[in-house]
Amino acid sequence: MKARLRSTVAAMLLLAPVAATLVAQPAAAQQQAAPAVTSMALNADAGLSPGSTLRLQVQATPYARSASVALGDSGVVVQLQPQGPGTFTGAYVVRRADRIDPLQLMTARVSDGQRTISRSFSFPPAFQALAMGGQASGSRADDRQDRREERQQRREERREARNDRSAPQITGMAPAHGERIGERGRAEVSAKLADEGSGIDKASVRLRLGGRDVTANTRVTDDEVSFRGDLDPGRYTAELTVRDHAGNMTSKSWTFDIVERQRDRVGAAPAGELPLHVTSHDNNARIDAGAAMVIQGRTAPHATVRVQVETVANVAGLLGLTQQVMDQTLQADASGNFNFAVAPGPFPIAGARYDVRLTSTRGSQTAQERLTLYRG
Repeated sequence: MKARLRSTVAAMLLLAPVAATLVAQPAAAQQQAAPAVTSMALNADAGLSPGSTLRLQVQATPYARSASVALGDSGVVVQLQPQGPGTFTGAYVVRRADRIDPLQLMTARVSDGQRTISRSFSFPPAFQALAMGGQASGSRADDRQDRREERQQRREERREARNDRSAPQITGMAPAHGERIGERGRAEVSAKLADEGSGIDKASVRLRLGGRDVTANTRVTDDEVSFRGDLDPGRYTAELTVRDHAGNMTSKSWTFDIVERQRDRVGAAPAGELPLHVTSHDNNARIDAGAAMVIQGRTAPHATVRVQVETVANVAGLLGLTQQVMDQTLQADASGNFNFAVAPGPFPIAGARYDVRLTSTRGSQTAQERLTLYRG
């Protein structure tokens, strides 16, 4: 934007080096072999504003060992580091509490370990001009321009919302319509959201289960709705309603069954029922951004386990880009344990969602388990 360009040019004008021809200690007071300051330079990326980085350089005689710069009477003293014979540099980030007056003098001090010699310098003229009100009118003009551009952007967003005629999409409902899932104390109900126009209005999302509003306990993001809670065995109808920022609404309902699973005293599934559990991760857990995802589980001894993994991420402006990263079959060991690893790929995407579906089969028995993980 033009306003930002003008601000950048103004900041560059502040980077003029400090003149090195001001007050110095009298030459008669120095011995021939004493260190001396020959010049000093000061640069900044945003003047003396909080957060601005000041970069200082002091040139001294080659036998100087250390150097520092005091910024007026502010109490700020910047210790410099040697970069070569007689050359010292340092940086300081201006804090909000600092009171640095560019109308005062900076004092550079150098030492050879026995004697310390100081020399004073003025701040660059551009710093002094700002302190005396210079460039203020330009800054106000830039602020007005920024406000105009912000208002224009809001008008364009409202116009885009008015032109949005496409309702949001609700897909990937889980449990699926008509699915029967085993009750494990906490069940998960979720769905994927997408909108190619003005975007999902997260405040509009409403989820009801069996006629009960559970929105307050539902996790809502730009592309997903997820509820996890205690559900008694029985049939449930999920009703999900969502709007976009243009007011377009979509509603979907589906039905699933929670099937009671009886346990014996040691917690094992009763005879004849095929067990399948993930033991390494909780649902909706987060994994390290660059680490391989190793999932462990337990089923019946020597059962066949099919592993299907899809990743969902927002890439280059595409909402909910889905890609299958694994579809393989493995066999549990004699104790029913199994594990597999999903590599992060050459370019892992932070925040990507992994939808994992496990299907265990032994003879005529089949059991399914779902798991959602997020890359940190």
